Amino acid sequence: GNAAKVVIMTNIEVLKMDGCTESEARKHLENGATVFEDTDFEKNLESYLDEWNIEEEDRTEYRKMVAEKKPVTDWGIVEHDEKTYYIQYCL
Repeated sequence: GNAAKVVIMTNIEVLKMDGCTESEARKHLENGATVFEDTDFEKNLESYLDEWNIEEEDRTEYRKMVAEKKPVTDWGIVEHDEKTYYIQYCL
């Protein structure tokens, strides 16, 4: 059949789509940048916020980021093939 092919992008590809060069992308990942896939991140957002000890008043920004696909500071968002990738940069 004509099954839709889901292309899993590598973290480097995701960072490159966010405007990094390949070497910048590698450096970010070596420094601990994390790429989250939409389904996981959106479903488990509150758990992540707990894990990162995000203050309640700052959580609104993250919920808004997920709802409106607008990155908060030090984050990137890449939308590709009906998937959304959230990039947490470690600066």
